[in-house]
Amino acid sequence: MKRLFPLFREPEAVRLAIAPEVLAALVEKGEIHATDFRCLDLGSKQIVWKMFLSQAKAKLSRGLTNPEL
Repeated sequence: MKRLFPLFREPEAVRLAIAPEVLAALVEKGEIHATDFRCLDLGSKQIVWKMFLSQAKAKLSRGLTNPEL
């Protein structure tokens, strides 16, 4: 059913700012994934890339020292 007032439709995205530490904690806990969002500028993208690379490195290091994990 079409809405009578197309001006009041739900937005496709919400624009917000989040502290890198909070985003890192959400990613680490698996509560948000890289496919759940996109960066709106190059600076943010670089921060997110570094965050994911750092977390991948940490996971690899833990896996090498504790193969049973």
